[in-house]
Amino acid sequence: MDVERITFSAPGKIILFGEHAVVYGFPAIAVAIGLRARCSTSTTSKNKNFISAPDLFPNEEFYINQNVPSSMRALEFLVNSIMKEKDFQENIEIQITSKIPPSAGLGSSAAVIVSLAASLYSLIENQLNLQRVNDLAFEAEKIIHSNPSGIDNTISTFGGGIRYEGGRMEELPIKMDTFSLIVVNSLIQRNTKDLVNKVKEKYDLNKKKFSSIFEEIKNITLESEKELAKGNIENIGSLMTKNHELLKEIGVSHPKLEVIVEKLNKYGSIGSKLTGAGGGGCIISLFEDQEIAKQAISKFTNQGLQAFITDISVSGVRIEKKED
Repeated sequence: MDVERITFSAPGKIILFGEHAVVYGFPAIAVAIGLRARCSTSTTSKNKNFISAPDLFPNEEFYINQNVPSSMRALEFLVNSIMKEKDFQENIEIQITSKIPPSAGLGSSAAVIVSLAASLYSLIENQLNLQRVNDLAFEAEKIIHSNPSGIDNTISTFGGGIRYEGGRMEELPIKMDTFSLIVVNSLIQRNTKDLVNKVKEKYDLNKKKFSSIFEEIKNITLESEKELAKGNIENIGSLMTKNHELLKEIGVSHPKLEVIVEKLNKYGSIGSKLTGAGGGGCIISLFEDQEIAKQAISKFTNQGLQAFITDISVSGVRIEKKED
């Protein structure tokens, strides 16, 4: 084999509009962000396949099909699936690192999964089928989130901005040079699978109400698509606020998120909303003036929260390094 070690990275994401409704076949808009997860794979002389994630488990290694923790079962599934598919007999070493905060609604698990799938496919056959990576990553995401929409793995694989509906992806033009988009992490970790299941329980009890709310979210998402192409910050901000109110109505906000939104309004935000499953995680917010956005970030970091201006990552999963 020519390549002994190969590293791929994949971006996290934010959902701008349409979360939760997208699980029921309605559209959502998502963008890749600059924070990335990285996976390095190589063949090894050891007699077992092993994986490490020093950000989460310092100085620990786990053997595939032996002692992998439950939080890494999706990665174990990926390794087994790809090695079986390609009838690969050599043993491999995997190392995962990530700059994306976990359990924060920023697509951390999908970025790790996509980077692993791409890295392992490339190691084994020295070529990459992005659609195959995306499809298998979606199957792995089901292990973690039960009934994921498919957005996270899709945006992590292909990057940029997309409109996602019913399993179909359409690339979207998004004009970001007219405003700054900041992310504030509440540092409240939450479980996407649990939140999606809770919404489903409520939906099953009152389909008429929830279908009506999802229809409103759909209309907001479709309208936002036009405004994002124009970079119309006032309208985008207003639509974000409306989307957030509907997410509150289905019960996926959190008191701390509401405090963050209230402070963002005071700090000069044009519009804010939770992103992802809710129940904690992150708020995204628009600012017309980058200096005012930076001042807001400073205030949140002084309060012990994590906040940053994000860019949209044009590239999805990509190779970072090959070592012969």
